[in-house]
Amino acid sequence: MLTENQIKEELSIAYIHAIAAKIGFSCERPKTDMDSVDVEIKSHGKLESDSIIYSPEIKLQLKSTSCINIIGDNIHFSLPINNYDDLRSNSMTPRLLVIFELPANKEEWIHHTSEELIMRKCAYWVNLYGEPDTQNQSNITVKIPKQQVLSPNELYQLMLSASKEEL
Repeated sequence: MLTENQIKEELSIAYIHAIAAKIGFSCERPKTDMDSVDVEIKSHGKLESDSIIYSPEIKLQLKSTSCINIIGDNIHFSLPINNYDDLRSNSMTPRLLVIFELPANKEEWIHHTSEELIMRKCAYWVNLYGEPDTQNQSNITVKIPKQQVLSPNELYQLMLSASKEEL
C-alpha cells in the first residue's frame, strides 16, 4: 500500500497528465528524479507560426499538500533548498514548481460514479528561474500567486511561451 504522501504524489501526476492530455501534450516521468524534475510536458512540432522552438518542453517539480497557506494574494510554500536551487538555475528547458492542493479530508480527494470522475482542488505554478541565493540551510518559503492556476489553457500558454523562448 502507498503512504498518504505517495498517494498525493500520484494524484498530482494524474492531474498533470489529465490537463496535458486535454490540450494534446504528452506527459512523461523521467526514469530518475534528477534536477528536481518529476514530469516533462512535451509538444510535437511548432505550436504556432511564430514559435521559435520546435517541439517545446517544460519540466515540472511537483509538490502536493492538503494544508495550503494563503497570505494575501499568495500561497506560501516551504520548499527544500535543493529544489529551490535546482529550479532557480539556468537550464536549457524551463523548469517550474507546481503545488497541487488537495482537500484536507482525504475522502474528498476523488469522487467516482459511472457518469464522472472528479478530482478536487487544483494546482498552482511558479517560475523560480533567477531567484536569489539564500542563506537558509534546509527550506525556503516561496510565494506562488493565487491567480497562477495550472489549467489546460494556462499550460498551453506556458508551453507557447517556452516555444517563443519567453519562459
